[in-house]
Amino acid sequence: MKKSGIFLAFLFLVSAGWASAAEPLTGHDIAVLVDRADSSQDMRQTMLMVIERGSQRLLRKMVSFTKKYPPDQRSIIRFETPSDIRNTSYLTWSWDSPEQEDDMWVYLPSENLVRRISGGGKKGSFMRSDLANEDIEKRSVADDTQRVLREEKYNDQQCWVLEYLPISPDDTGYSKRIAWIRKDIHLPVYIEYYDKRGKLCKKAQYGGFEKIQNIWTTTRMLIASPRKGSRTLIQISDVSYNTGLADSVFEQSNLTR
Repeated sequence: MKKSGIFLAFLFLVSAGWASAAEPLTGHDIAVLVDRADSSQDMRQTMLMVIERGSQRLLRKMVSFTKKYPPDQRSIIRFETPSDIRNTSYLTWSWDSPEQEDDMWVYLPSENLVRRISGGGKKGSFMRSDLANEDIEKRSVADDTQRVLREEKYNDQQCWVLEYLPISPDDTGYSKRIAWIRKDIHLPVYIEYYDKRGKLCKKAQYGGFEKIQNIWTTTRMLIASPRKGSRTLIQISDVSYNTGLADSVFEQSNLTR
């Protein structure tokens, strides 16, 4: 009888384990997978940005550097072309805590001025593109609540459809974001952004997925603002991970160098 009792207890534990494993992932679980998809400590990349507004077409080339200070992150974007904005730089310190506002500064070489961007300034356009300044910040998992809406295919890829609602609505220009997350590589392929009135204001498509240094990487983004009739294409190249970037790269003093 004693052996039988042990055997039954074992069966119970095994069946409980299978039941647990079969439980669907929560929105928070999936958001954590997305956050951990990039396992690097730092990254360097070159970006070509093409902005189209009616007949107007603007080209911008920039290089960005990112370094993790777990659970926080710092990044700097420096523009190389065209000549009239060369060396314009954005420095961002993204904090994991939703109670702490991310720090952002921009260096304007034409004025030899470093300006802090905060509050409503983060909702403004990033260098006349379809991105807002807040879009270049890293949102932590703790910045939003997440909910799985459904599962479906997007471009023949199995995806989770996730709704993100901001914990601090006053800190963002969006009332919500809905993201299609690929199940195999845990990266977004499409995101819809909704304004404060709950109206769709922007769409972002992601593609050109490549495995670089064993990390799945997005190399193409297309952001469109249907109501404005504009769109921004970003092509990413020369991606390098874990290069040992110095902390000094992400100091305010580096903005003006």
